[in-house]
Parts: sequence; structure tokens; C-alpha cells
Amino acid sequence: MNDTTILTNTSNLQVGHCNTQCRIILITLYSVVLLGGTAGTVLMLRMMLKRKSLSVIATIVFNIMVLHCLLLVSLPFRLSYYVLVVWELGSFTCRVVSGIIYGHMYFTFLFYVTIVILRLLIYFKKLQMQQLQKYHAIVLSTIIWLMGSLIFLPIFFLQYGTNPGYSEQQCFEFYKDLNRREFIIMNYSMIVIIMTTVATLFLIQMVVIIQLIKALWPDLWAHQEYRAQIKSFFFLLVIVVCFIPHHVFRVHFIQNYSENSELVLYNEICVALTTVCCLDMLCFTGGVIH
Repeated sequence: MNDTTILTNTSNLQVGHCNTQCRIILITLYSVVLLGGTAGTVLMLRMMLKRKSLSVIATIVFNIMVLHCLLLVSLPFRLSYYVLVVWELGSFTCRVVSGIIYGHMYFTFLFYVTIVILRLLIYFKKLQMQQLQKYHAIVLSTIIWLMGSLIFLPIFFLQYGTNPGYSEQQCFEFYKDLNRREFIIMNYSMIVIIMTTVATLFLIQMVVIIQLIKALWPDLWAHQEYRAQIKSFFFLLVIVVCFIPHHVFRVHFIQNYSENSELVLYNEICVALTTVCCLDMLCFTGGVIH
């Protein structure tokens, strides 16, 4: 009986333990994001500081840069954990570092969607760019931060990772909370909201771009309206590449993680993929998207 108990405990520890291959992938991915994200954010900040005033869209982009900075500050802690294979900074710090990556994803998603919707409203003549003043962007940004914080912070401080069964020397294993009904409902709700929002905006954006191509061909890049919609499409593409895989996989993960330990490793990689959106500023400053 004692041997069986020991084997069971060992198995339970191994379920959430990232193996060597998983660690190599995560270390590589987080290192690229840390270096590329830092370079892109610094270069974009220099470009924005040269402007005397920021437009509404530029102000929202500045909010995204702030979010990127918060995430980039947390990445060295993640890297040290995957290199040393032990967490020595306490459970609360683990919760904070782990929570930042999710907060970054959802807040960034909100700001991306805000940019796309604003440009679509301008295209469909529901909103005039001249009507938008800097204080509008500040008020809009404040509302997003407040609404997001009122939803995210109570979940983080009161529910997230508070199970006393978590090990002090292991981190980023809060998937075990998914056996609680309220967390399952919350995860499914977020998946439905994000997938529906992205699918709707993506279809509308594609229709708009096709209409512009028909109307402006062949001098597409000479028109600011076309360039603006391409930038919106770029933000949607970032969401599709970085955020959607995590949420699609999440459905399968919630249902089967307790039966298949490898799913935990794949989930960690999908979570890490969400941080790749930090390279968006590098794409702008590097000329990938003008």
C-alpha cells in the first residue's frame, strides 16, 4: 500500500512537470519574445516620442505597449524557472507571474479589438476621425482598464491558484483549478466570446478589404484608407495566430487533461504562444507592416 501511495504521488507530480523537450521549447520561445518584444517596444516608443501629439489609435497602441512591458518584465522569472526547474520565489509571486500572462492576453485582445472596431466604424461612416480627440482615447483606455481590472483582479486575488495543495517549489500548474465548476464555466465563456468576436470581425474586415481592392486597384498603397484597414487586418491576424490556438486547444484540454499528462505540456506551449504578440511592434518598426 505504501509503495502504491508513493507511485501515485510521483505520478501526480509528473503530470504537471514540464519535461526536457517542453522546457527547451518554452525557453526558446520566451527568449525570442523577450529579445524581440523589448527591441520592438523600445523602437516604437522612440518613434512615438518624436510626435508632438498622439492620435486616438496611437494612444491605444501606447496602452498595448504598456501591457507588453508588464509581460516582458515577468518573462525572466519564467525563464529562470524552466532553466533551474525549481521555483524559489514563493506561491504569491508565482501567482502574479502566472496571472500576468493571462491578463496581458485578455487586455491586449480588448485593445486590438478596439482598434479594429474604430477603423471599421470610420470606414462605414458611423464615426468621423475628426470627431475623435485625444481625451476620447484616454477615456476609452481608462474604461477598458477599469472594466478589465474589475473582472480580472477579483478572480486573481480570490480564486486563482489559491488551492493549498499546490507545491511551493513548482509553478504555473494552476490548471488543477479546472476541476471547479466556476472555472470551467468561466473558461468556456471566454472561449465562446473570443471566438465569436474574432470570427465576426475577421469576416467583416475581409469584406472591407475586398471592397477597397476593387475600388482602388491598382494604386492600393497610395490610399490611407486601404493602409489603415490592412493594419487592422494585421491586428486580427496576430489574434488568430497567437490567441486562437490557446483557446481552441483549451476546450480539449479542459475535458481531457486529467487523463493525459502530455496535454499539460501542450497547454504550456499554447500559453507561451500567446506572448508572441509582443513582436507586433517589431513588425511595425521593422517595416513588415507599414
